[in-house]
Amino acid sequence: METVSIRKKVNETIIIQNSKRAFKCSLATIIGMCCPFNLLGISSIDITYKFSLIWLFLVLFFAVRPALKRTEIKIFLKVNNQKVTIKYWSFPNFTSDSEFKTPEEYDKALIKAFEEKNPNIKVEYQKIEFTDGPAKIETAIQAKSNPDVVIDAPGRIIAWAKNGVLAPFNDIDTSKYSKEILSASSFDNKVYLYPLGTAPFVMAVNKKLTDKMGITDLLPLNKPGRNWTVEEFEKFLKAAKAKDPSVDPVLFYTKSQAGDQGPRAFVSNLYNSWITDEGITKYTINDENGVKSLTWIKKAYDEGLLGKGVSAEAKDALEAFRTGKSVMTILYSPGLKGQDKEAIEKGDVEPIYLPFPNESGQAKFEFLLAGAAVFDNGDPAKVAAAQKFVDFIVNDPVWGERSLKATNNFSPTGKTGLYGDDAEIKYLESLVGFYGPYYNTIDGFIQMRPLWFNMVQSILNGQVQPKEGLDKFVTDANKTIQDAK
Repeated sequence: METVSIRKKVNETIIIQNSKRAFKCSLATIIGMCCPFNLLGISSIDITYKFSLIWLFLVLFFAVRPALKRTEIKIFLKVNNQKVTIKYWSFPNFTSDSEFKTPEEYDKALIKAFEEKNPNIKVEYQKIEFTDGPAKIETAIQAKSNPDVVIDAPGRIIAWAKNGVLAPFNDIDTSKYSKEILSASSFDNKVYLYPLGTAPFVMAVNKKLTDKMGITDLLPLNKPGRNWTVEEFEKFLKAAKAKDPSVDPVLFYTKSQAGDQGPRAFVSNLYNSWITDEGITKYTINDENGVKSLTWIKKAYDEGLLGKGVSAEAKDALEAFRTGKSVMTILYSPGLKGQDKEAIEKGDVEPIYLPFPNESGQAKFEFLLAGAAVFDNGDPAKVAAAQKFVDFIVNDPVWGERSLKATNNFSPTGKTGLYGDDAEIKYLESLVGFYGPYYNTIDGFIQMRPLWFNMVQSILNGQVQPKEGLDKFVTDANKTIQDAK
């Protein structure tokens, strides 16, 4: 995107709006002059009167036009030449640049590089944390003291767009993105999240353990796309359980909302169902295949193949994988692999990425998407400056690719080879084209999340049958959509 065009569009919008106002005022004046005569029933001078009004309108128009032009020029110069200060609030997104020890150091270097290229724009920086940062932003929005730029996930960004507090990216080239990424970035056919990086949520196996157990050959590492069936997956789990009963083959967790994308993707993939319909308008996981998936999960859970996850959450499952207490994890990503760096270097863990087992022959993946949003704080100059800063972060010849790699994510446009020849990274890059519909922006999503684990727990505990549990979940989940509107 050429950022000059962003400013140009802002200027053009202002000019057009002012021109329209001037025209409407002139038209209203003429109509107002007509009304008294019409009310008085004066018709004998209608023709002469009308011609006089037309002549008067033309005189006024051509007399006012030069002044209007001068005003347009002043507006244009004001927007383009004034010094603008924007606020940038940043979560610790940029964690993987070897030159900088902390994300703050990276952000400050990024800002410095931008300001050197754009001396009329000053960026005020504030670091925020994932723990309390979302609440701080919401509070700031209510107080009208929010930032101009923030990098975040679609869930919050699209919610802000729906609330009318963001400015859309009108100049973005949407042809570069898949329909899934574009859908996750948009509201009402306008892009509000400028995609920076993406990554699929997948499974992973600790090859150190499978080699030790002698069961690595049961993994689909040599199959196209590493895809495997439910039967092949079950055979692997039973083999792991037989080799070492003290180790969980995999921990299927159902406590706490954190990391709930892992279990949902696991369930929906087994027999090729999905949480919602393709249009992301309603929840549909209670179809025949969804029931079949949870029926299998209940059976595998009772056989001890999925651990005792009713009392476990995502962090417990990841810790079990990291410490060799489970062979596999159903939630993994490049970022999590980075967090396991110490265990990997010690030789305790060798993560190998795997798709979810799937009877259709091709798994679909939930995915992470990070991107920038620009708040509409009522100042066109700030909007233009903020979008220019976003363009720099994503598209600058030097800092664009560097920022992407600093997030340890993949290109949302499908560019590959950013991380060298690592086979595991190359495999993950190949999965970007197999994303499922991104439903985290659906109305009422936050209210739906606790319903999911409550439903799964009730099935695993034997309180309800899979069909009954799924039907109730879908009914209640669809109600959250309606309640949120």
